Amino acid sequence: MAKEIKELSKLPIEHQSKILEALCKNYQPIEIDDTVYLIPEEVNELIDNLVAQLNDLHTDSNIIGKKED
Repeated sequence: MAKEIKELSKLPIEHQSKILEALCKNYQPIEIDDTVYLIPEEVNELIDNLVAQLNDLHTDSNIIGKKED
């Protein structure tokens, strides 16, 4: 059974469609400074990939920076 969202029904049909599409997306929580935000899954994957790349660069710079005896 569907429920009516009264505030949504007052908007033009184009806006209703955009809002409903956004609600259907898969969002992931991310916490920044004790505040939780919901972001699209694709953005969360992008952040994870950037963190992995930074970790790889950090590891590579530690290996390069060490002197062999």
